[in-house]
Amino acid sequence: MSASPLRLRLAILLCLTGCFLLVGSREPPWADARIMYEVAENLANTQRVSVKSEWPPMSHKGPDGKVYSQYAFGPSIVHVPGVWLRNATTDRADPESKLVTVVTSHLASAFMGALTCMLFFGMCRRLGASAAAASAGTLVLAFSTMILVYARSPYSEIMQAASVLGFTGALLAVVDAPVRRNALALGAWAALVLNTKAVLALALLGGGGHLLIALRRDRAALVRVVAWSLLSAVPGVIVFLVYNYVRWGDPLDTGYGETISLLRAWPWHGLWGLFLSPGKSLFLYCPPLVIGVLASVRFAREHGGAARAFVFVGLPPLLFYACMLIWSGDWCWGPRYLTYLVPLMMVPAVVSGWPVIARSRALRAAAAALVAFGFVVQVLGIAFYWDHWIRIALNVRLSWLGNPERSGTPTKLNEFGLCDACFEDMSGHHWLPPFAAIPGHAWMLVNHGEAYRDAQPSAPWRRYTRLDMPQIEPFYKAARLDWWGFLWIQGQPSTRPIGIGILILFLAMSVGGGVGWWRRVRAATA
Repeated sequence: MSASPLRLRLAILLCLTGCFLLVGSREPPWADARIMYEVAENLANTQRVSVKSEWPPMSHKGPDGKVYSQYAFGPSIVHVPGVWLRNATTDRADPESKLVTVVTSHLASAFMGALTCMLFFGMCRRLGASAAAASAGTLVLAFSTMILVYARSPYSEIMQAASVLGFTGALLAVVDAPVRRNALALGAWAALVLNTKAVLALALLGGGGHLLIALRRDRAALVRVVAWSLLSAVPGVIVFLVYNYVRWGDPLDTGYGETISLLRAWPWHGLWGLFLSPGKSLFLYCPPLVIGVLASVRFAREHGGAARAFVFVGLPPLLFYACMLIWSGDWCWGPRYLTYLVPLMMVPAVVSGWPVIARSRALRAAAAALVAFGFVVQVLGIAFYWDHWIRIALNVRLSWLGNPERSGTPTKLNEFGLCDACFEDMSGHHWLPPFAAIPGHAWMLVNHGEAYRDAQPSAPWRRYTRLDMPQIEPFYKAARLDWWGFLWIQGQPSTRPIGIGILILFLAMSVGGGVGWWRRVRAATA
Protein backbone atom coordinates (compact mmCIF):
# COMPACT_ATOMS: atom_id res chain seq x y z
CA MET A 1 0.00 0.00 0.00
CA SER A 2 2.06 2.90 -1.30
CA ALA A 3 -0.02 5.47 0.61
CA SER A 4 0.88 3.82 3.95
CA PRO A 5 4.55 3.91 5.02
CA LEU A 6 5.98 0.61 6.17
CA ARG A 7 6.66 1.70 9.75
CA LEU A 8 3.09 2.94 10.16
CA ARG A 9 1.71 -0.34 8.89
CA LEU A 10 3.97 -2.32 11.22
CA ALA A 11 2.89 -0.15 14.17
CA ILE A 12 -0.78 -0.88 13.39
CA LEU A 13 0.00 -4.59 13.07
CA LEU A 14 1.89 -4.69 16.37
CA CYS A 15 -0.67 -2.63 18.27
CA LEU A 16 -3.74 -4.56 17.20
CA THR A 17 -2.09 -7.98 17.48
CA GLY A 18 -1.30 -7.06 21.07
CA CYS A 19 -4.83 -5.77 21.67
CA PHE A 20 -6.51 -8.89 20.29
CA LEU A 21 -4.21 -11.11 22.35
CA LEU A 22 -4.73 -8.95 25.43
CA VAL A 23 -8.51 -9.52 25.37
CA GLY A 24 -8.13 -13.08 24.10
CA SER A 25 -10.29 -16.09 24.87
CA ARG A 26 -9.71 -18.69 27.58
CA GLU A 27 -11.23 -21.44 25.43
CA PRO A 28 -9.14 -23.98 23.50
CA PRO A 29 -10.12 -24.61 19.88
CA TRP A 30 -13.62 -26.12 19.68
CA ALA A 31 -15.79 -27.55 16.87
CA ASP A 32 -14.50 -26.45 13.43
CA ALA A 33 -11.44 -24.83 15.01
CA ARG A 34 -10.58 -28.04 16.84
CA ILE A 35 -10.22 -29.90 13.55
CA MET A 36 -8.10 -27.14 12.00
CA TYR A 37 -5.88 -27.13 15.08
CA GLU A 38 -5.54 -30.93 15.10
CA VAL A 39 -4.15 -30.74 11.57
CA ALA A 40 -1.65 -28.11 12.74
CA GLU A 41 -0.61 -30.29 15.70
CA ASN A 42 -0.11 -33.32 13.49
CA LEU A 43 1.83 -31.31 10.91
CA ALA A 44 4.11 -29.94 13.61
CA ASN A 45 4.58 -33.21 15.48
CA THR A 46 4.26 -36.03 12.94
CA GLN A 47 4.22 -34.31 9.52
CA ARG A 48 0.83 -35.88 8.79
CA VAL A 49 -2.50 -34.22 8.01
CA SER A 50 -4.94 -36.86 9.30
CA VAL A 51 -6.88 -36.11 12.47
CA LYS A 52 -8.62 -38.11 15.20
CA SER A 53 -11.94 -36.23 15.35
CA GLU A 54 -14.55 -36.67 12.63
CA TRP A 55 -16.33 -33.32 12.46
CA PRO A 56 -18.64 -31.80 11.24
CA PRO A 57 -21.44 -34.35 10.72
CA MET A 58 -21.18 -33.73 6.95
CA SER A 59 -17.53 -34.82 6.91
CA HIS A 60 -16.32 -38.25 5.79
CA LYS A 61 -13.21 -40.43 5.88
CA GLY A 62 -10.70 -40.57 3.07
CA PRO A 63 -10.18 -43.58 0.77
CA ASP A 64 -7.49 -44.89 3.14
CA GLY A 65 -9.97 -45.03 6.02
CA LYS A 66 -8.29 -42.20 7.93
CA VAL A 67 -10.11 -39.12 9.18
CA TYR A 68 -9.23 -35.85 7.46
CA SER A 69 -10.19 -32.25 7.93
CA GLN A 70 -12.93 -30.99 5.65
CA TYR A 71 -11.41 -27.51 5.81
CA ALA A 72 -8.75 -25.89 3.67
CA PHE A 73 -5.03 -26.09 4.37
CA GLY A 74 -4.43 -22.41 5.15
CA PRO A 75 -6.38 -22.17 8.44
CA SER A 76 -4.35 -25.12 9.74
CA ILE A 77 -0.85 -24.22 8.54
CA VAL A 78 -1.04 -20.78 10.18
CA HIS A 79 -1.35 -22.46 13.59
CA VAL A 80 1.83 -24.52 13.16
CA PRO A 81 4.15 -21.78 14.55
CA GLY A 82 1.93 -21.59 17.63
CA VAL A 83 2.20 -25.36 18.12
CA TRP A 84 5.98 -25.16 17.76
CA LEU A 85 6.09 -22.36 20.33
CA ARG A 86 3.92 -24.38 22.72
CA ASN A 87 6.13 -27.43 22.31
CA ALA A 88 9.29 -25.39 22.89
CA THR A 89 8.06 -23.63 26.03
CA THR A 90 6.10 -26.24 27.98
CA ASP A 91 5.59 -29.94 28.48
CA ARG A 92 2.04 -31.24 28.10
CA ALA A 93 2.25 -32.62 31.67
CA ASP A 94 3.16 -29.23 33.21
CA PRO A 95 0.48 -27.14 34.96
CA GLU A 96 1.27 -24.30 32.56
CA SER A 97 0.40 -26.46 29.55
CA LYS A 98 -3.28 -25.47 29.40
CA LEU A 99 -2.49 -21.76 29.66
CA VAL A 100 0.27 -21.93 27.05
CA THR A 101 -1.87 -24.05 24.70
CA VAL A 102 -4.75 -21.57 24.89
CA VAL A 103 -2.51 -18.55 24.29
CA THR A 104 -0.50 -20.08 21.45
CA SER A 105 -3.60 -21.48 19.72
CA HIS A 106 -4.91 -17.90 19.41
CA LEU A 107 -1.73 -16.30 18.06
CA ALA A 108 -2.62 -16.85 14.40
CA SER A 109 -6.16 -15.49 14.67
CA ALA A 110 -4.97 -12.38 16.55
CA PHE A 111 -2.32 -11.75 13.92
CA MET A 112 -4.82 -12.25 11.10
CA GLY A 113 -7.22 -9.84 12.78
CA ALA A 114 -4.49 -7.21 13.00
CA LEU A 115 -3.45 -7.93 9.40
CA THR A 116 -7.06 -7.38 8.30
CA CYS A 117 -7.10 -4.00 10.04
CA MET A 118 -3.72 -3.01 8.62
CA LEU A 119 -4.85 -3.85 5.09
CA PHE A 120 -8.08 -1.95 5.71
CA PHE A 121 -6.10 1.14 6.76
CA GLY A 122 -3.99 0.90 3.61
CA MET A 123 -7.01 0.54 1.35
CA CYS A 124 -8.72 3.57 2.88
CA ARG A 125 -5.55 5.60 2.38
CA ARG A 126 -5.20 4.43 -1.21
CA LEU A 127 -8.75 5.60 -1.89
CA GLY A 128 -8.10 9.06 -0.52
CA ALA A 129 -8.96 8.97 3.19
CA SER A 130 -6.75 10.99 5.50
CA ALA A 131 -4.47 9.18 7.93
CA ALA A 132 -6.66 10.29 10.82
CA ALA A 133 -9.91 9.16 9.17
CA ALA A 134 -8.35 5.83 8.12
CA SER A 135 -7.06 5.31 11.67
CA ALA A 136 -10.45 6.05 13.20
CA GLY A 137 -12.13 3.69 10.72
CA THR A 138 -9.59 0.99 11.48
CA LEU A 139 -10.32 1.21 15.20
CA VAL A 140 -14.06 1.01 14.49
CA LEU A 141 -13.49 -2.07 12.33
CA ALA A 142 -11.33 -3.65 15.05
CA PHE A 143 -13.57 -3.02 18.06
CA SER A 144 -17.10 -2.27 16.84
CA THR A 145 -17.62 -5.08 14.33
CA MET A 146 -17.46 -8.85 14.70
CA ILE A 147 -13.84 -8.71 13.49
CA LEU A 148 -13.02 -8.47 17.22
CA VAL A 149 -14.87 -11.69 18.06
CA TYR A 150 -13.26 -13.69 15.25
CA ALA A 151 -9.80 -12.24 15.89
CA ARG A 152 -10.13 -14.07 19.23
CA SER A 153 -11.20 -17.35 17.65
CA PRO A 154 -9.11 -20.06 15.92
CA TYR A 155 -11.92 -20.43 13.36
CA SER A 156 -10.98 -19.62 9.75
CA GLU A 157 -13.24 -16.57 9.41
CA ILE A 158 -10.64 -13.96 10.32
CA MET A 159 -8.18 -15.44 7.84
CA GLN A 160 -10.90 -15.25 5.20
CA ALA A 161 -11.36 -11.54 5.95
CA ALA A 162 -7.62 -10.89 5.69
CA SER A 163 -7.09 -12.87 2.48
CA VAL A 164 -10.12 -11.47 0.63
CA LEU A 165 -9.24 -7.92 1.64
CA GLY A 166 -5.63 -8.44 0.59
CA PHE A 167 -6.73 -9.86 -2.75
CA THR A 168 -9.11 -6.94 -3.32
CA GLY A 169 -6.39 -4.42 -2.48
CA ALA A 170 -4.01 -6.15 -4.88
CA LEU A 171 -6.75 -6.06 -7.53
CA LEU A 172 -7.11 -2.29 -7.16
CA ALA A 173 -3.33 -1.86 -7.26
CA VAL A 174 -2.85 -3.88 -10.44
CA VAL A 175 -5.63 -2.01 -12.24
CA ASP A 176 -4.02 1.30 -11.27
CA ALA A 177 -0.56 0.10 -12.28
CA PRO A 178 -0.53 -3.14 -14.32
CA VAL A 179 3.14 -3.89 -13.68
CA ARG A 180 4.86 -7.15 -12.85
CA ARG A 181 5.23 -6.53 -9.10
CA ASN A 182 1.52 -5.82 -8.63
CA ALA A 183 0.56 -8.79 -10.80
CA LEU A 184 2.76 -11.13 -8.77
CA ALA A 185 1.16 -9.82 -5.58
CA LEU A 186 -2.31 -10.41 -7.04
CA GLY A 187 -1.49 -14.03 -7.83
CA ALA A 188 -0.03 -14.64 -4.37
CA TRP A 189 -3.12 -13.21 -2.66
CA ALA A 190 -5.37 -15.28 -4.93
CA ALA A 191 -3.49 -18.44 -3.91
CA LEU A 192 -3.94 -17.51 -0.24
CA VAL A 193 -7.68 -17.01 -0.75
CA LEU A 194 -7.99 -20.39 -2.44
CA ASN A 195 -6.19 -22.13 0.41
CA THR A 196 -8.25 -20.32 3.04
CA LYS A 197 -11.64 -21.62 1.93
CA ALA A 198 -12.58 -23.33 -1.33
CA VAL A 199 -15.88 -21.45 -1.60
CA LEU A 200 -13.94 -18.22 -1.89
CA ALA A 201 -12.75 -19.32 -5.31
CA LEU A 202 -16.00 -17.61 -6.36
CA ALA A 203 -14.48 -14.32 -5.16
CA LEU A 204 -11.45 -14.99 -7.34
CA LEU A 205 -13.68 -15.56 -10.37
CA GLY A 206 -15.46 -12.30 -9.64
CA GLY A 207 -12.15 -10.52 -9.26
CA GLY A 208 -11.06 -11.93 -12.62
CA GLY A 209 -14.23 -10.50 -14.17
CA HIS A 210 -13.43 -7.08 -12.76
CA LEU A 211 -9.89 -7.31 -14.13
CA LEU A 212 -11.16 -8.14 -17.62
CA ILE A 213 -13.51 -5.16 -17.59
CA ALA A 214 -10.97 -2.73 -16.13
CA LEU A 215 -8.17 -3.64 -18.57
CA ARG A 216 -10.27 -4.48 -21.62
CA ARG A 217 -8.86 -1.52 -23.58
CA ASP A 218 -5.25 -2.46 -22.89
CA ARG A 219 -4.96 -6.05 -23.99
CA ALA A 220 -1.18 -6.14 -23.70
CA ALA A 221 -1.40 -5.08 -20.04
CA LEU A 222 -4.20 -7.59 -19.43
CA VAL A 223 -2.18 -10.47 -20.88
CA ARG A 224 0.88 -9.40 -18.89
CA VAL A 225 -1.06 -9.18 -15.63
CA VAL A 226 -2.77 -12.54 -16.14
CA ALA A 227 0.52 -14.25 -17.01
CA TRP A 228 2.44 -12.94 -14.00
CA SER A 229 -0.50 -13.52 -11.67
CA LEU A 230 -0.86 -17.13 -12.76
CA LEU A 231 2.87 -17.64 -12.31
CA SER A 232 2.86 -16.48 -8.69
CA ALA A 233 -0.37 -18.38 -7.96
CA VAL A 234 1.04 -21.72 -9.16
CA PRO A 235 2.70 -22.77 -5.85
CA GLY A 236 -0.52 -22.10 -3.93
CA VAL A 237 -2.62 -23.93 -6.51
CA ILE A 238 -0.27 -26.92 -6.26
CA VAL A 239 -0.67 -26.93 -2.46
CA PHE A 240 -4.45 -26.82 -2.92
CA LEU A 241 -4.48 -29.74 -5.36
CA VAL A 242 -2.00 -31.87 -3.42
CA TYR A 243 -3.88 -31.38 -0.14
CA ASN A 244 -7.10 -32.49 -1.83
CA TYR A 245 -5.37 -35.55 -3.30
CA VAL A 246 -3.80 -36.56 0.02
CA ARG A 247 -7.16 -36.36 1.79
CA TRP A 248 -9.66 -37.60 -0.76
CA GLY A 249 -7.64 -39.20 -3.57
CA ASP A 250 -8.75 -36.56 -6.09
CA PRO A 251 -7.02 -33.19 -6.57
CA LEU A 252 -10.35 -31.55 -7.39
CA ASP A 253 -12.30 -32.99 -4.45
CA THR A 254 -12.45 -30.44 -1.62
CA GLY A 255 -14.39 -32.73 0.74
CA TYR A 256 -17.47 -30.52 0.69
CA GLY A 257 -19.65 -32.89 -1.33
CA GLU A 258 -22.45 -33.33 1.22
CA THR A 259 -22.26 -29.66 2.20
CA ILE A 260 -22.77 -28.66 -1.43
CA SER A 261 -25.96 -30.74 -1.39
CA LEU A 262 -27.38 -28.15 1.02
CA LEU A 263 -27.61 -25.63 -1.83
CA ARG A 264 -31.38 -25.91 -1.99
CA ALA A 265 -32.69 -22.73 -0.32
CA TRP A 266 -34.18 -19.72 -2.06
CA PRO A 267 -31.46 -17.04 -2.09
CA TRP A 268 -33.75 -14.26 -0.87
CA HIS A 269 -34.52 -16.27 2.27
CA GLY A 270 -30.82 -16.48 3.04
CA LEU A 271 -30.24 -12.82 2.18
CA TRP A 272 -33.14 -11.77 4.40
CA GLY A 273 -31.74 -13.83 7.26
CA LEU A 274 -28.15 -12.67 6.82
CA PHE A 275 -29.08 -9.00 6.78
CA LEU A 276 -32.43 -8.61 8.53
CA SER A 277 -33.24 -11.55 10.84
CA PRO A 278 -33.45 -10.85 14.61
CA GLY A 279 -30.94 -13.57 15.39
CA LYS A 280 -28.36 -13.25 12.61
CA SER A 281 -28.58 -9.82 10.97
CA LEU A 282 -25.16 -8.55 9.97
CA PHE A 283 -26.27 -5.03 10.89
CA LEU A 284 -27.11 -6.10 14.44
CA TYR A 285 -23.71 -7.67 14.93
CA CYS A 286 -21.83 -4.93 13.03
CA PRO A 287 -23.91 -1.70 13.42
CA PRO A 288 -21.29 0.63 11.84
CA LEU A 289 -21.87 -1.15 8.52
CA VAL A 290 -25.10 0.87 8.29
CA ILE A 291 -22.87 3.88 7.61
CA GLY A 292 -21.09 1.96 4.87
CA VAL A 293 -24.37 1.07 3.18
CA LEU A 294 -25.64 4.66 3.34
CA ALA A 295 -22.33 5.94 1.92
CA SER A 296 -22.16 3.32 -0.85
CA VAL A 297 -23.93 5.42 -3.51
CA ARG A 298 -21.55 8.33 -2.99
CA PHE A 299 -18.64 5.88 -2.91
CA ALA A 300 -19.73 4.37 -6.24
CA ARG A 301 -19.83 7.85 -7.81
CA GLU A 302 -16.41 8.83 -6.47
CA HIS A 303 -14.63 5.47 -6.84
CA GLY A 304 -16.52 3.53 -9.48
CA GLY A 305 -13.70 1.08 -10.18
CA ALA A 306 -13.21 0.20 -6.52
CA ALA A 307 -16.96 -0.14 -5.98
CA ARG A 308 -17.21 -2.54 -8.92
CA ALA A 309 -14.27 -4.56 -7.57
CA PHE A 310 -15.96 -4.83 -4.17
CA VAL A 311 -19.18 -6.07 -5.77
CA PHE A 312 -17.44 -8.53 -8.10
CA VAL A 313 -15.36 -9.98 -5.26
CA GLY A 314 -17.95 -9.92 -2.48
CA LEU A 315 -21.19 -10.84 -4.22
CA PRO A 316 -20.52 -14.36 -5.62
CA PRO A 317 -19.71 -15.98 -2.22
CA LEU A 318 -22.61 -14.08 -0.65
CA LEU A 319 -25.09 -15.54 -3.16
CA PHE A 320 -23.60 -18.99 -2.63
CA TYR A 321 -24.13 -18.78 1.13
CA ALA A 322 -27.63 -17.35 0.67
CA CYS A 323 -28.60 -20.47 -1.29
CA MET A 324 -27.48 -22.83 1.47
CA LEU A 325 -29.86 -24.23 4.07
CA ILE A 326 -27.19 -23.40 6.64
CA TRP A 327 -26.71 -19.82 5.39
CA SER A 328 -26.04 -18.61 8.95
CA GLY A 329 -22.92 -20.70 9.57
CA ASP A 330 -24.23 -21.75 12.99
CA TRP A 331 -23.37 -22.45 15.73
CA CYS A 332 -21.41 -19.22 16.18
CA TRP A 333 -21.57 -15.49 16.93
CA GLY A 334 -23.50 -13.64 14.25
CA PRO A 335 -23.42 -14.49 10.52
CA ARG A 336 -19.84 -15.76 10.51
CA TYR A 337 -19.89 -16.63 6.81
CA LEU A 338 -20.00 -12.88 6.08
CA THR A 339 -16.89 -12.02 8.10
CA TYR A 340 -14.98 -11.77 4.81
CA LEU A 341 -17.40 -9.05 3.69
CA VAL A 342 -17.22 -6.81 6.77
CA PRO A 343 -14.05 -4.83 5.85
CA LEU A 344 -15.25 -4.25 2.27
CA MET A 345 -18.56 -2.90 3.54
CA MET A 346 -16.75 -0.59 6.00
CA VAL A 347 -14.52 1.09 3.39
CA PRO A 348 -17.26 3.37 1.98
CA ALA A 349 -18.06 4.55 5.52
CA VAL A 350 -14.52 5.87 5.93
CA VAL A 351 -13.74 7.03 2.40
CA SER A 352 -17.06 8.60 1.41
CA GLY A 353 -19.14 8.67 4.58
CA TRP A 354 -16.76 10.43 6.95
CA PRO A 355 -16.40 13.68 4.93
CA VAL A 356 -20.21 14.07 4.99
CA ILE A 357 -20.57 13.06 8.64
CA ALA A 358 -17.88 15.52 9.72
CA ARG A 359 -19.94 18.47 8.43
CA SER A 360 -23.03 17.77 10.55
CA ARG A 361 -23.36 17.54 14.32
CA ALA A 362 -26.48 15.39 14.01
CA LEU A 363 -24.75 12.96 11.66
CA ARG A 364 -21.73 12.78 13.95
CA ALA A 365 -24.03 11.93 16.86
CA ALA A 366 -25.81 9.24 14.84
CA ALA A 367 -22.52 7.74 13.67
CA ALA A 368 -21.16 7.79 17.23
CA ALA A 369 -24.29 5.97 18.43
CA LEU A 370 -23.82 3.23 15.83
CA VAL A 371 -20.15 2.86 16.73
CA ALA A 372 -20.97 2.75 20.45
CA PHE A 373 -23.71 0.19 19.89
CA GLY A 374 -21.29 -1.88 17.85
CA PHE A 375 -18.71 -1.74 20.62
CA VAL A 376 -21.28 -2.88 23.19
CA VAL A 377 -22.31 -5.77 20.94
CA GLN A 378 -18.69 -6.91 20.62
CA VAL A 379 -18.17 -6.67 24.40
CA LEU A 380 -21.18 -8.94 24.79
CA GLY A 381 -19.74 -11.25 22.14
CA ILE A 382 -16.39 -11.65 23.85
CA ALA A 383 -17.81 -11.80 27.38
CA PHE A 384 -18.78 -15.48 26.95
CA TYR A 385 -17.92 -18.21 24.51
CA TRP A 386 -20.96 -18.42 22.25
CA ASP A 387 -21.77 -22.07 23.05
CA HIS A 388 -23.03 -21.17 26.53
CA TRP A 389 -25.99 -19.13 25.29
CA ILE A 390 -26.58 -21.50 22.38
CA ARG A 391 -27.01 -24.43 24.78
CA ILE A 392 -29.32 -22.39 27.02
CA ALA A 393 -31.44 -21.21 24.06
CA LEU A 394 -31.65 -24.72 22.58
CA ASN A 395 -32.84 -26.27 25.82
CA VAL A 396 -35.34 -23.51 26.52
CA ARG A 397 -36.78 -23.86 23.03
CA LEU A 398 -37.08 -27.65 23.29
CA SER A 399 -38.71 -27.44 26.74
CA TRP A 400 -41.04 -24.60 25.84
CA LEU A 401 -41.92 -25.10 22.17
CA GLY A 402 -41.35 -28.84 21.88
CA ASN A 403 -38.95 -31.25 20.25
CA PRO A 404 -39.22 -31.13 16.43
CA GLU A 405 -39.49 -34.17 14.19
CA ARG A 406 -36.03 -34.70 12.66
CA SER A 407 -36.55 -37.88 10.63
CA GLY A 408 -36.57 -35.90 7.39
CA THR A 409 -33.43 -33.82 7.95
CA PRO A 410 -31.10 -33.45 4.92
CA THR A 411 -27.96 -34.35 6.94
CA LYS A 412 -27.20 -36.73 9.78
CA LEU A 413 -27.58 -35.63 13.39
CA ASN A 414 -24.64 -34.68 15.59
CA GLU A 415 -23.64 -36.39 18.84
CA PHE A 416 -26.28 -34.41 20.73
CA GLY A 417 -29.10 -35.61 18.51
CA LEU A 418 -29.42 -32.19 16.84
CA CYS A 419 -29.13 -31.23 13.20
CA ASP A 420 -26.51 -28.55 12.60
CA ALA A 421 -27.74 -27.69 9.12
CA CYS A 422 -31.49 -28.00 9.47
CA PHE A 423 -34.48 -25.76 9.91
CA GLU A 424 -35.69 -27.91 12.81
CA ASP A 425 -32.88 -26.77 15.10
CA MET A 426 -31.79 -23.51 13.47
CA SER A 427 -35.06 -21.65 13.00
CA GLY A 428 -35.51 -20.52 16.60
CA HIS A 429 -31.95 -19.23 16.86
CA HIS A 430 -32.40 -17.23 13.65
CA TRP A 431 -35.95 -15.95 13.66
CA LEU A 432 -37.30 -15.90 17.24
CA PRO A 433 -36.24 -12.94 19.44
CA PRO A 434 -36.33 -14.90 22.76
CA PHE A 435 -33.38 -16.97 21.53
CA ALA A 436 -31.28 -14.23 19.88
CA ALA A 437 -27.69 -14.20 21.07
CA ILE A 438 -27.19 -10.46 21.71
CA PRO A 439 -29.91 -10.10 24.39
CA GLY A 440 -28.96 -13.56 25.67
CA HIS A 441 -25.35 -12.53 26.27
CA ALA A 442 -26.53 -9.26 27.82
CA TRP A 443 -28.70 -11.23 30.25
CA MET A 444 -25.84 -13.56 31.18
CA LEU A 445 -23.42 -10.67 31.70
CA VAL A 446 -25.78 -8.51 33.78
CA ASN A 447 -26.66 -11.48 35.98
CA HIS A 448 -23.23 -13.08 36.10
CA GLY A 449 -22.53 -14.36 39.61
CA GLU A 450 -26.19 -14.35 40.65
CA ALA A 451 -28.15 -17.49 41.44
CA TYR A 452 -30.25 -18.83 38.58
CA ARG A 453 -33.51 -18.39 40.50
CA ASP A 454 -32.74 -14.65 40.78
CA ALA A 455 -31.63 -14.31 37.16
CA GLN A 456 -34.46 -16.27 35.49
CA PRO A 457 -37.20 -13.58 35.84
CA SER A 458 -35.22 -11.24 33.56
CA ALA A 459 -34.31 -13.92 30.98
CA PRO A 460 -35.20 -13.02 27.36
CA TRP A 461 -37.79 -15.80 27.04
CA ARG A 462 -39.66 -14.60 30.14
CA ARG A 463 -41.03 -11.67 28.13
CA TYR A 464 -43.13 -14.25 26.28
CA THR A 465 -43.86 -16.99 28.82
CA ARG A 466 -44.21 -17.41 32.58
CA LEU A 467 -42.91 -20.98 32.50
CA ASP A 468 -40.07 -21.83 34.86
CA MET A 469 -37.11 -23.57 33.28
CA PRO A 470 -35.22 -25.19 36.19
CA GLN A 471 -33.46 -27.58 33.80
CA ILE A 472 -31.51 -24.60 32.42
CA GLU A 473 -29.68 -24.01 35.70
CA PRO A 474 -26.65 -26.26 34.92
CA PHE A 475 -26.10 -24.49 31.61
CA TYR A 476 -26.46 -21.08 33.28
CA LYS A 477 -23.93 -22.02 35.96
CA ALA A 478 -21.48 -23.28 33.35
CA ALA A 479 -21.30 -19.87 31.62
CA ARG A 480 -17.96 -18.33 32.55
CA LEU A 481 -16.37 -15.06 31.56
CA ASP A 482 -14.21 -15.67 28.52
CA TRP A 483 -10.80 -14.11 29.16
CA TRP A 484 -7.53 -16.02 29.11
CA GLY A 485 -6.32 -14.23 32.24
CA PHE A 486 -8.74 -16.19 34.40
CA LEU A 487 -6.73 -19.32 33.62
CA TRP A 488 -3.92 -18.01 35.83
CA ILE A 489 -5.77 -15.54 38.08
CA GLN A 490 -8.23 -18.22 39.22
CA GLY A 491 -6.10 -21.21 38.28
CA GLN A 492 -3.10 -22.87 39.87
CA PRO A 493 -0.68 -20.50 41.63
CA SER A 494 2.25 -21.92 39.67
CA THR A 495 0.81 -20.53 36.43
CA ARG A 496 0.66 -16.93 37.66
CA PRO A 497 4.27 -15.90 36.92
CA ILE A 498 4.00 -17.00 33.29
CA GLY A 499 0.53 -15.48 33.04
CA ILE A 500 1.79 -12.12 34.33
CA GLY A 501 4.74 -12.29 31.94
CA ILE A 502 2.45 -12.92 28.97
CA LEU A 503 0.17 -10.09 30.10
CA ILE A 504 3.09 -7.67 30.26
CA LEU A 505 4.20 -8.74 26.78
CA PHE A 506 0.76 -8.16 25.28
CA LEU A 507 0.48 -4.79 27.03
CA ALA A 508 3.89 -3.78 25.68
CA MET A 509 2.87 -4.75 22.15
CA SER A 510 -0.39 -2.81 22.40
CA VAL A 511 1.09 0.33 23.95
CA GLY A 512 4.30 0.33 21.92
CA GLY A 513 2.52 -0.19 18.64
CA GLY A 514 -0.19 2.30 19.58
CA VAL A 515 2.33 5.03 20.40
CA GLY A 516 4.11 4.46 17.10
CA TRP A 517 0.80 4.52 15.24
CA TRP A 518 -0.27 7.77 16.96
CA ARG A 519 3.04 9.52 16.29
CA ARG A 520 3.15 8.63 12.62
CA VAL A 521 -0.46 9.67 12.04
CA ARG A 522 0.22 12.98 13.76
CA ALA A 523 3.27 13.49 11.57
CA ALA A 524 1.22 12.69 8.46
CA THR A 525 -1.48 15.23 9.38
CA ALA A 526 0.86 17.97 10.63
